[in-house]
Amino acid sequence: FHFDPALRVMTTVDAAGDGALVITTKGAPEDVLDRCASVAEAGGAGELTGEDRADVLAHADALAERGLRVLAVAERPLRSSAVPDSREEAERELRLTGLVALVDPPRADVAGAVARCHEAGIPIIVVTGDNGRTARAIAREVGIVRGDPRIVSGPELDRMPDAELDATMREGRELIFARSSPEAKLRIADALRAEGHVVAMTRDGVNHAPALRRADIGLAMGLSGTEVAREAATMVLTDDAFSTIVAAVEEGRRVFDNVRKFVLYIFAHAMPEVIPFLVFALSGGAVPLPLTVMQ
Repeated sequence: FHFDPALRVMTTVDAAGDGALVITTKGAPEDVLDRCASVAEAGGAGELTGEDRADVLAHADALAERGLRVLAVAERPLRSSAVPDSREEAERELRLTGLVALVDPPRADVAGAVARCHEAGIPIIVVTGDNGRTARAIAREVGIVRGDPRIVSGPELDRMPDAELDATMREGRELIFARSSPEAKLRIADALRAEGHVVAMTRDGVNHAPALRRADIGLAMGLSGTEVAREAATMVLTDDAFSTIVAAVEEGRRVFDNVRKFVLYIFAHAMPEVIPFLVFALSGGAVPLPLTVMQ
């Protein structure tokens, strides 16, 4: 059962060494815990108490504060050879095995690119499916946020009416949207556009195509992105680098500035040349030409 961005878990049915079937689930710790009834212990399995759940979540939060991406893993041996037909049947009464913490370091050029964005007056909003604490730690590391940002979780955003979301965007405070679904990304893009912003969004998955299309500028990953995301996007990054976006903005602003200078030059030199000819023609030659044709 593939990863579901709304459920935030995925499940496989595997054959163990003795031929028995085992259900294995991994995903966001809080969502995996909701599907667990026991916890792995040295002697086998024990009941998963409320205290155990709080302890596991506390460990997960502590790892996330260090900028690590945390997954919970759980399993359940099948007593028969019949594979469950639905994920609801498979993802229940699981035994929590443990937590896995992964480090996904940002590229070396990201911090510099983020600083150039801030200097150019471009605010960056983090929209991620990861834990809010993980997102905050990484955002601080690369300079996206500098103070204490507001973290809006997926469930909180789902309960938030559009008017409140628009007001949140209007505050101008540093924002991180965590545990976000593809539908949430669409709402965020709409809210930003409603506030008069020009929205650029970067994503790579199939389910992000609507948000890429809705944004003013959709930026898809050329290396890791799906074909659907690339088709929905306005621009495709062939190197998947955030710094390329900043370079594109610089080039675009340079072109716009040059066009504006050229238009200003046209009006500045054309009008003083054309007006004397009009005066000469309208006066029937009474007013002599200050400039000859050759001039």
